[in-house]
Amino acid sequence: MAITSFTTTDAVSQGNAVYLTSSGFLGKAIATNFTQSAVVGLALNSADSSNLVSVAGDSVFISSLTLTPGTLQYLSISSSGSLVDYPTWQTQFNSLVASGAFLTSVGRAVSSSGISLEIEKPIYVTK
Repeated sequence: MAITSFTTTDAVSQGNAVYLTSSGFLGKAIATNFTQSAVVGLALNSADSSNLVSVAGDSVFISSLTLTPGTLQYLSISSSGSLVDYPTWQTQFNSLVASGAFLTSVGRAVSSSGISLEIEKPIYVTK
């Protein structure tokens, strides 16, 4: 398991999907632009802005979410740092005013609370 620590740009909660800014800080990821949708991992601890947070990029992460084993987990379009299943992502996409969003697969639910992190590059999807 690879664990790294970075300073955050804003408050991050345990389990939030995070991305690396051009300044080398972590922010909560969201699927509305390419940079912020490039997930580097999930936060292992909560931290206020300008504090250190540890990040898991390749392991089984135990989540507070209730998951359906076997379902892929994607970065949310409407809630920064959150993961959603594909039907939820599609609902968020359909309610977008923008012309598109990024589909970023973060991992697969391996149990009702475990996510095997298998982060993929964001794919831009147009309406």
